Amino acid sequence: MTTRKSTTRRTSRSTSRSTTRSRSTSTRRYTRRRTSVTSTVGSALGMLVVTALLNMTWKARIGLVLLVLVIGAAYILWSHRAELAAATQDAAAGPQDATPALQDGPADPGATPAPPMGPTA
Repeated sequence: MTTRKSTTRRTSRSTSRSTTRSRSTSTRRYTRRRTSVTSTVGSALGMLVVTALLNMTWKARIGLVLLVLVIGAAYILWSHRAELAAATQDAAAGPQDATPALQDGPADPGATPAPPMGPTA
């Protein structure tokens, strides 16, 4: 079995950085935003929710998840109720296309039916 000799490629890297930087014509200043009241209140409410969830039993957590799912499904159905009502009315009205309905018999009344397939006894 032949083994391959690994080749390591060395690159020279400058240890000092250049002090001149090319700047584009349109520069943007990135300033750090200060925390606002809304972010402070939001993190406080988040901490309270997490603390409440950690203090709940598993049955209560599962019940809460199911409650959220039911409320979410109800909201989706409520927000799309007009579309659902229109689809229900369209389905109740029956087919509206101009294609003829399929019949059980042959298309040509004078045609003879095909013989049955398989052995006949």
